[in-house]
Amino acid sequence: MTADPSTVELVLPKDRRLLPAVEAILAHACERAGLSGNEERELSRAVSEACDESFSLAGRSGNPQAMLRLLISDFPNRVEVAIEQSNGGPAPPDSRSAPGAASDAIVGALQDMKVDLLRRDVHEGRPRTVLVKYHAGSKP
Repeated sequence: MTADPSTVELVLPKDRRLLPAVEAILAHACERAGLSGNEERELSRAVSEACDESFSLAGRSGNPQAMLRLLISDFPNRVEVAIEQSNGGPAPPDSRSAPGAASDAIVGALQDMKVDLLRRDVHEGRPRTVLVKYHAGSKP
């Protein structure tokens, strides 16, 4: 475990062959944050589901060549993964009110995932999903 947070940024096309690379980066971040192997697997599964759902929504919205931007950040007690479409895509109508159908679909897909925090918002005009997994001993 380290006190100095780090962030890795990836721009990911829809290609399942690249998921092992995402999993390797997640494993590194989880190790740095002190997460257990089980916590790492839970987060990895949730990130994979969120990416799949984001690509699916982009395709249904007329953007079959969507790219996702992932920001994987490790902290002394948690790992945060932000997922957003890097080349546009439908944003929720008003991030301060109802989250919109796209947000509802992603939140619904992740309902049974074991993440500690799931947040949807709009960042620079793009929908963003943030997943947070805390080390078991440091949950807020």
